Amino acid sequence: MFKNIFINKNSQPRAGWKIAIVFIFFILFTFIAQIVAGGVYIAIQALYYPDSLKTASDLSKSFNLNSPLGFIATLLQCASMILSIVIFWRKFDKKPLRDIGLINLKDGFKDLIIGLILGAVTLAIVFFILLVTGNIKLIDPLNRPNFNISALTGLILFIFVGINEEMFARGYCFTVLKQSTNKFIALIVSSIIFAAMHSLNSGISFLSYINLFLFALLAMYMTIKSGNLWLSIGLHITWNYFEGNVFGFLVSGNEANGIYNVRNTADNIINGGQFGPEGGLIVTLVLILSFLFIWKFYKGKMIYD
Repeated sequence: MFKNIFINKNSQPRAGWKIAIVFIFFILFTFIAQIVAGGVYIAIQALYYPDSLKTASDLSKSFNLNSPLGFIATLLQCASMILSIVIFWRKFDKKPLRDIGLINLKDGFKDLIIGLILGAVTLAIVFFILLVTGNIKLIDPLNRPNFNISALTGLILFIFVGINEEMFARGYCFTVLKQSTNKFIALIVSSIIFAAMHSLNSGISFLSYINLFLFALLAMYMTIKSGNLWLSIGLHITWNYFEGNVFGFLVSGNEANGIYNVRNTADNIINGGQFGPEGGLIVTLVLILSFLFIWKFYKGKMIYD
């Protein structure tokens, strides 16, 4: 009886335990890497720029996504997740990464480009709807973009975020779940896991969870229909990048330096308040329209079983 808690009827470790172990190792790798990086950074700051860390507030700001340490810490977090997935999938499941949808980029390049375009277009639609309805206000006019280093660092950052979150939620979680259950249940549970991963983000609300769940369903539908992860990776990269580093929205509650900067005219259910547009009804609408677009116009391979 006790054994059945850990092992399924096929004599394999249960999917929930496999996902939990990967996540635990991800936390462990992230903790070690960020402690080392943070220690080195603080030591350098204390030695060469002692006035920069006078208060706890100064230290907290150094972990912001727009700061060098925040950038490095997030990259290390992404690398830790990717490493955890690769180790457990290759060494314990003993299967190639293409079995979780990560096919050769040469074969998935077209899907990546389509995903990148879709993510950019959908966020542009969100931006202009919120702007014309008066739910947001531009700080500077559209003809005065503020190009800065964050336009580059943000792109690098969100490339890694897109890859690591898609590998985990749409790749690893979905694949191990459908080893012991049907595809529909695996799709729902992996999407719930993705939404739950954002629970500690600032400003999260019930509608934020709904939209995160819908985004996960859309990305999972794209993955199943394309037969690989590159379509959803592309969507994820430009969705985050255009949301934060182009239009200046909060990205799931996290601040980013945008080429443009906006502020909410009032925090409400339309613009998503302090979680950003992902907590609002406009994103809900755009996600539903994206489902319809992929269903109607994208002709995939449907080989990701």
